[in-house]
Amino acid sequence: MSKLATLKSAATLSDLAPLLDFQPSKLAYVVFKQAAATKYRTFEIPKRKGGTRTINAPIDALKTAQQKLSTLLQDCVDEINEATGRKDRAAHGFKRQRSIITNARKHRNRRYVFNIDLENFFLPSTSVVCAAISSRTRILHCMKEWRLQ
Repeated sequence: MSKLATLKSAATLSDLAPLLDFQPSKLAYVVFKQAAATKYRTFEIPKRKGGTRTINAPIDALKTAQQKLSTLLQDCVDEINEATGRKDRAAHGFKRQRSIITNARKHRNRRYVFNIDLENFFLPSTSVVCAAISSRTRILHCMKEWRLQ
């Protein structure tokens, strides 16, 4: 069965956990039981042009779950693109084999490049990762629990 089909058929945390190489109890703890204040480490790094940037980095267990979910979702997108004949050429962020470098190459030797930095774009309260889990709901119902305030 394809990863997309397996994900679509997942109805519980116990169905999702093996797709992410997690034991259901460990995934449930990291996502639902662990206190929100302990899920991220906060620190500052200097900006090139002065000032500092606040970083909220996930703890290792949460980071691993997020990375595995990202890989799973990218695999599903690849399956969809292959089935529909679509080619995804524009996006570079959070994509396999793409980066700020591959994005910059597309704009090399251009007379003008418009560059913006969206302040607080990745604030935890605005992030939504799909997948709410309960005994009665389907898994892809929108779970904010992955990035709590």
